[in-house]
Amino acid sequence: CIMQVDYALILSAGLGTRMGEIGKKTPKVLWPVFAKTLLELQIAYCKDLGIQKIYINTHFLHNELEHFLREKNLLGEVKLLHEEPLLDSGGAIHNLAQQKDVQYSGNLLLINGDQFLFFDQEYWDKALSKITNCRAVLFGISVDKEAAYNETILDIAVGVISPMTCV
Repeated sequence: CIMQVDYALILSAGLGTRMGEIGKKTPKVLWPVFAKTLLELQIAYCKDLGIQKIYINTHFLHNELEHFLREKNLLGEVKLLHEEPLLDSGGAIHNLAQQKDVQYSGNLLLINGDQFLFFDQEYWDKALSKITNCRAVLFGISVDKEAAYNETILDIAVGVISPMTCV
């Protein structure tokens, strides 16, 4: 039996400090990837997976994110959860879970706003089937321990996506 993911939370409340000067002006999720931003790709991916309720947490540069979503006519498709103060990942999940239309129910896909993985449908279906017996399914990436922080390379053809872990 394959479960449905009810909600997605795109974590976008970071301070952008690792990005240097550009991080002070542009949220990481608004960085371009060819003709789209990371955020647009993530929203489209969530929709392709059949997720109807998409949330984005914000903190630093909240107004820029809200303006972008308004300009792209995406505010009706996603809901912003502004954090004041910054809540970190656990707080962001709790903040979403207590929303009136969530009420600590359903299945959640948690996405880091500055990272993106494309899983094919077969891999995604396998993960969803594990939800029936688990509280969470974690996706991992095998990386070369000698590689620098910014040199993680995902090559599905050679199988570097590690098995899903059921917790």
